[in-house]
Amino acid sequence: MSVEKIEHLEDPRLTQYRDIRNKSHYRTTGYFVAEGWRVVERMLNSPLTVQSILVSERRADLMLPRFADRAEVYVLPDALARELVGYNFHAGVLGVGLRPGNPALRDMLSSTACQPLIVCCPHLTGPDNLGSLIRLSSGFGVSGILLGPGSVDPYLRRCVRVSMGTIFQLPIRISPELRSDLLTLREDFQYRLLAAEKTETSRPLREYHHSEHINHPRVLLLGNEAEGLDECWLELVESIYHIPMASGVESLNITHAAGIFLYEMTHHREDRRRLLLDDNHLSVGEAGGEMIDLPGPLDHPPTDQ
Repeated sequence: MSVEKIEHLEDPRLTQYRDIRNKSHYRTTGYFVAEGWRVVERMLNSPLTVQSILVSERRADLMLPRFADRAEVYVLPDALARELVGYNFHAGVLGVGLRPGNPALRDMLSSTACQPLIVCCPHLTGPDNLGSLIRLSSGFGVSGILLGPGSVDPYLRRCVRVSMGTIFQLPIRISPELRSDLLTLREDFQYRLLAAEKTETSRPLREYHHSEHINHPRVLLLGNEAEGLDECWLELVESIYHIPMASGVESLNITHAAGIFLYEMTHHREDRRRLLLDDNHLSVGEAGGEMIDLPGPLDHPPTDQ
């Protein structure tokens, strides 16, 4: 591994950093961009291939000791870094990795996650929402996320950042035939299909604990707050649950609703104990209450993400 200073934006080593705001660019190149030291750290700790790391000169003293012996690191003057990425480069750290292939459905079943629970979103288009949902799903120990073919790319820079790097530990499948995948889970692997939606026949979520579903593997289907779940998905599920709310409030953001559902669907199980972190691994700070399981130097992180 090496550390190299770059003086010109035309340098070919910066190729994968030039179109950072072009969403379609990374779909075709096979790479993705990680932003912020925490996310880059988790990328380096994952099985994924890391091509390089870019550090602004302002952050070099803090970041080089952390990354220099683990990847090719390029140092760029601050003014050039801002020009390259097209915005004020507060985080000061970017990394480029090789995006993984689309996992097979069976990868969801063989996951080491402790809950027999898959989250499914037929049509999720917001990168912030998906990034938050990935982080929630990882936190509650679900075994994978299934996305419909029209959903947002989970490896968009914004999505990866909002997930805080938890995307690297969770199988996320963009299903070309989502209905077929759901039927396979239901009929071949005895998953119970459940939906989060308010309908005339839906039950309050508090009744979930008294249902027969709690001892079976499950798929939770979530819609978005604008459209909810189409009837074609609701007709596949065994039960529909809703969150009771005050009069005049019709829906919650998908990530808020998902957090409530995932807590209710996992906290009663004995193996939830495996999700708890001891006091040495709990950090509430600038990352918004992020649970950090990174020992050593990260116990005293720099202030920027």
